[in-house]
Amino acid sequence: MERQDRQDRETKRHHATLLRLLAILFVYAGLADDTGSALSDSERARHAFEASREAWTLSRRICRRLLLLIRPVEAATRRLIVVLASGLPIPEPRAPERPATLPAPTRSPSPLRGGVRGGGSSIAAPSGDGKTSDARPPLFALADRDKRYEWFFSGRPHGAGWKGPAPALPGDDQLDAAGILRRIAALALALDDLPAQARRLARWRLRRMAARAAGKARALSPLRPGIPPGSLPRRAPKKVLREEHHLLSETHALARAALARFDTS
Repeated sequence: MERQDRQDRETKRHHATLLRLLAILFVYAGLADDTGSALSDSERARHAFEASREAWTLSRRICRRLLLLIRPVEAATRRLIVVLASGLPIPEPRAPERPATLPAPTRSPSPLRGGVRGGGSSIAAPSGDGKTSDARPPLFALADRDKRYEWFFSGRPHGAGWKGPAPALPGDDQLDAAGILRRIAALALALDDLPAQARRLARWRLRRMAARAAGKARALSPLRPGIPPGSLPRRAPKKVLREEHHLLSETHALARAALARFDTS
């Protein structure tokens, strides 16, 4: 009971920190005038999603700043969801029921990781322009993105195969911000209802367990090995560590302990 109380206090403290960092993301992206208005806005996720469907552009410097902040915030949120999911009862697996009258599912592009929305299949959306083809807010990615090692095993330096023009240096040129805004909207939806995300993760893990029981190779952990995404290199000087990096380190330790309880339950 004492351990559970301590975990609840730490979860609430980290959740409050994540909400404050989310408000900073809204200010950087031009979605709010200040952090106070971003925190008090109950429709912030909808506003970010609607902005992603418009011709919203941001300077290259702002996009880089947003990416440097959103990566550790997303990873810390994902680990907080793991902690909450570890306290949920494990539901009994059941066979999925699909009516015979439904058309065959087709894989649709994911707004998050190039896969299927929410990690599954979906019915093909009606044809139309890009602004109306997907009117649903994006889902928060429950699993870390896999690392890419192709350049390491190729024997060539990173970026050696690039044949296009030299990448532009960070500047004030305008870039399409739709992808970043969708990630901010998904993050806001997740932070507004962490228990619902924890139930999503429990169902995700249950599907993985059923797939492994059927002989398929599936990982049960949503966290990738090694340091979490958005972390600074281990040898980075302490003066460059910011609040989001300390938060990610603490939530990562909590999530590892929660996964150990998951595996022994």
